[in-house]
Amino acid sequence: MHAYAATRQTLLLFLLALAVLFPGIWEATGLTGKDEFFLGLRTPMEMIEGNHWLVPFIDGAPRIRKPPMLYWLGRTSYEIFGISIVSARLVSVLFAALLIVSTAAIARRFSGRSEAGWIAGCILLGCLGMASEGRRFMLDVPVAALSTAAFWSFLAWQESRRPIWLTATSLLLAAGFMTKGPIVALVFGGGIMALLISQRLSIDELRRYWRLLGGNGLLWAALSLPWFFIVRTLYPEAANLVLADELESRQFFNLSPGIVLGLLNIALPWVIVFVFAAWKMRHQNGSPRIALIWFAATFLPFLLIKSFDRYLIGSLVPLAIFLALVLPQISERWPFRIGGMLALLFGATLAGFCFWFGLGAWYWLILPSAYLLWAWWPQRSLGHRLAAPAIFWMALLWGVFPAIGVNAVPAAVVELGKSRAVAMFDGPQPALLPILSQQAHRHYRQLDNFDLAELSSLKTPVFLEEKDISRFKQALTATGYSAHELGSYQTLASHGSGLRFARVGTTSEDWKHAFTSRSLDPLMTRIIWFEISQP
Repeated sequence: MHAYAATRQTLLLFLLALAVLFPGIWEATGLTGKDEFFLGLRTPMEMIEGNHWLVPFIDGAPRIRKPPMLYWLGRTSYEIFGISIVSARLVSVLFAALLIVSTAAIARRFSGRSEAGWIAGCILLGCLGMASEGRRFMLDVPVAALSTAAFWSFLAWQESRRPIWLTATSLLLAAGFMTKGPIVALVFGGGIMALLISQRLSIDELRRYWRLLGGNGLLWAALSLPWFFIVRTLYPEAANLVLADELESRQFFNLSPGIVLGLLNIALPWVIVFVFAAWKMRHQNGSPRIALIWFAATFLPFLLIKSFDRYLIGSLVPLAIFLALVLPQISERWPFRIGGMLALLFGATLAGFCFWFGLGAWYWLILPSAYLLWAWWPQRSLGHRLAAPAIFWMALLWGVFPAIGVNAVPAAVVELGKSRAVAMFDGPQPALLPILSQQAHRHYRQLDNFDLAELSSLKTPVFLEEKDISRFKQALTATGYSAHELGSYQTLASHGSGLRFARVGTTSEDWKHAFTSRSLDPLMTRIIWFEISQP
């Protein structure tokens, strides 16, 4: 493919990704989760407040469970654009755009056709996982983007043998390792494995360039490893605890079949088309076979560890490339119809929720739903099939979901958070108060005598959910402190994932009562804040 045409396509796809993913990132009630609002958004703020650069801090302790690259970038964005939810999420949107153009570039190299790049990039942009994770300040999209870009630069080196491309590969892998550690090897390593199995790459070929490969390996190590040695030197006990916790939390070699449903979730609506095409063309050789092997290498490991759906973002890359290579050969309509109907059902559930409870915004989905049904049910042009899912998810995540009001914080509470430091007890709620008030604030998993003395002397308001009142009062009673309530409000609060917004402990009767009364009160979480008094 001509270099000018490839550059032009890359630029246009990059701008298209920004146009699709940027709208709505400013919505405080948009899709989020605890890893974003509790860790991602707060850590760079505390870095600024404490003037930390080398080692990020959160709640007064070093944040070393994950490498610092994303937090460095988050602080940089805060410093340039000001502390806001937009300046944080802009980092993720840019990484998402990098992931899309890298995927398109690999598809072009596999196929030799410009069209394959367009198709792969647009398929990836139309997956629910990209629409949701590309808008959140979290680790999964950045590490997938860097790993994918590294594989693309390796392919460029394999074709041209120019050392600069291999150096680019080392730099990208180092950046990915500094973002989320060894997981950066998954997409890149899966691609290398697929090339070796399909004999597009040989061990003998690599041996001929062992000096160049070894030199760039040393470059990677020089950029990736020193931070970890520094952290282990500065905080040896914390580093050992983090390693032990990570190994325990991952639950290696425990079968996790639920990740199959995770793939269904993040790859909607293309997942049904992919499964059908993969089965139909399982014996096909060439680039489609490489893409299928690559997908298996990135997906199957998650069957053996505790995983979240978002971990499969990297698997969407070979999925999109495989479909881009074989889509012209698929004439059957039923995989598109099923995939489209599943996406419509998901969207209709959220839009129907908004309609039933009088929240508005359900109408955002009328035209995009009609367009998706029109484009995916009968035989339509490829352009419409590619455009419809991206438009549908944009309308759902920008228009419909924020209207539900998840994590809404009253203006008076935001003003309180701006005017003084507050504390959050074992929630953390209010979830978005730190980013809205532009202060990290402090979260306490438990309260000891020292914490209570400090909070009472400074008259720091302490926020907590109603379910945690008994634990809060037990901590006070054990140390002789008391507290009086300053205020409260009700909201739909995130608990873990973005869609778990009902009150902890909500029963089926609560849901039934909410729907029959058309009131959200039975589902809402009561957030209370107290002032602690000394004995």
